[in-house]
Amino acid sequence: MEKYIGLIARVFLGSLYFVSILFILQFILNAPQGYEAYQVNLMSKGLPGIFAPISILVQLVFGIFLILGFKIKLTSYVFAIYSLIWALTYFMFMGNIPTEVSPSVYQDLLLKGLQYLSLFGGFLYMAAHPQMALSLDNVCANRKKKK
Repeated sequence: MEKYIGLIARVFLGSLYFVSILFILQFILNAPQGYEAYQVNLMSKGLPGIFAPISILVQLVFGIFLILGFKIKLTSYVFAIYSLIWALTYFMFMGNIPTEVSPSVYQDLLLKGLQYLSLFGGFLYMAAHPQMALSLDNVCANRKKKK
């Protein structure tokens, strides 16, 4: 059972980002000016417009990499940085909310920030322990040993 834990962790963590970007891409492709709307949404949270293509690339490519177990250490560091950026974005966004807004809005932003900090910690742990059974990295390493 122990060899499956890494696979389960990778699939669930990778799926979070991969499925999320599939929904975002569906919106971008189906909505009029979908990409611009996505950019504006990110900019409304304080992120620069250039973050839109970077976000799409990171979630799509590295989401697949993580699920397959390819370049686990690099992928984990990329997602750790990505998660930290989002956590900080939510925490900074809290400071821009008018005081007359319901406290539940602050709680929601705080929880989202804490969720991304949790992901940050999980990805750092995965980067520190990238050797996993049932991964492409493991298959490639075994092939090198046989040669």
